[in-house]
Amino acid sequence: MDYYGELCTKVYESGKSIAEGEELAFYLSHVTEGMKVLEPMCGNGRMLIPFMQRGIDIEGFDISDEMLKVCVVKGNERGMEPRVFHQDMRHFNRQDTYDLIMIPFGSFSLLPEEIVPLCLRNLKESLRQGGKLLITAIIQQGADDCPEWKETNRLQDGKNTIIEYKRMTYDKDSRVLNSKLKYNLIYEGEVLKEELMDFPMRMYGVEECKDLLHKSGFVNVTVHEVLDGYGKGNPFYVFEGTI
Repeated sequence: MDYYGELCTKVYESGKSIAEGEELAFYLSHVTEGMKVLEPMCGNGRMLIPFMQRGIDIEGFDISDEMLKVCVVKGNERGMEPRVFHQDMRHFNRQDTYDLIMIPFGSFSLLPEEIVPLCLRNLKESLRQGGKLLITAIIQQGADDCPEWKETNRLQDGKNTIIEYKRMTYDKDSRVLNSKLKYNLIYEGEVLKEELMDFPMRMYGVEECKDLLHKSGFVNVTVHEVLDGYGKGNPFYVFEGTI
């Protein structure tokens, strides 16, 4: 399985290029002058780029080289040089420390449950005293199974077409929504390339997520519900902890 391969990245970028609106405003509201910010799982820079445009000292990392390439190109096109690097959060260990570490857009829910405590400890060790962690987690909700491949997106890429297909099942015991994505690059009816991606999304309870932060050594743990965060009628939840 590829993780955010070339085709997947192009489709993602076409619909999720730059954070804006209530989502961006919320994260910006936690930044004060002189802060040093880190965004793990920064992907294509949808949050990192608008932060840079506002003169904020920010860097990020991700495990997808394809996503990082898009982030760098997008920044260069705007006259900036994003400071991003390839890194697995399980092995994250930097000499630098940060005032704010943030994981927006539910990327935290992509982490396998068994590595979450380690990842949180690694992030905590990279915060300055009084520093803050902000994570958006997907809150537990019902989900319908879709066992057969279903077309969910289509993108024109020059003379080629990229078609995204999805199938998914929800495991009630583990509270994981297992989505499998398939991307076909097509030219004149012929499949030139195919990418497969496993996309397990862990859903959390509000108190469960707060407890995870407490157990990882964070204090003053609070939860924010950002109404209309992803557009009218689409809220999201952000969990805040300090050290």
